[in-house]
Amino acid sequence: MPKSNAFFDRILAFAPTVVWAGFIYILSAQSVLPSLTLNTLDFIFKKSAHMFVYAVLYILLFQAFRETTNLQGFKSWVVPLVLTLAYATFDEAHQTFTPGRHGTLRDIGFDTLGASLVLMRKFRYI
Repeated sequence: MPKSNAFFDRILAFAPTVVWAGFIYILSAQSVLPSLTLNTLDFIFKKSAHMFVYAVLYILLFQAFRETTNLQGFKSWVVPLVLTLAYATFDEAHQTFTPGRHGTLRDIGFDTLGASLVLMRKFRYI
C-alpha cells in the first residue's frame, strides 16, 4: 500500500472495531436493560448477548490487525483475543460507575468465552 494512504487505510480498517466498541459502551451505560420475566431465560439471554457482542468485537479486531499488520501464526489470533479481554475488563469496570449496574468477573468470562468460541470454530474444535 502506498505510504500516503497507509494512515487512512489503518483508520478505515479499525473503524468498524471502534464503532462496535462504542456500541458496547453505550449498552453498558444503560442503567436498566430489558429483561425477560423468567430468571433463567433472562440469564441465558444476557450471557448469550455478552458472548455475541464480544465474538463480533474479536472478529473485527482480528480483521483490522490482519489488514494493517504483519502478525502471523499465534500472534495473529492472540493479540486480538488479549485486546478483547482488555476491553471486556474495561467494560465491566465502566459498569461499576453506571447507576443500577455492576461489573462482574463472571461477565468478563462470558465475554472471553464468546471470543474464544470464534477461535475454536476457526481451528475446527467446535
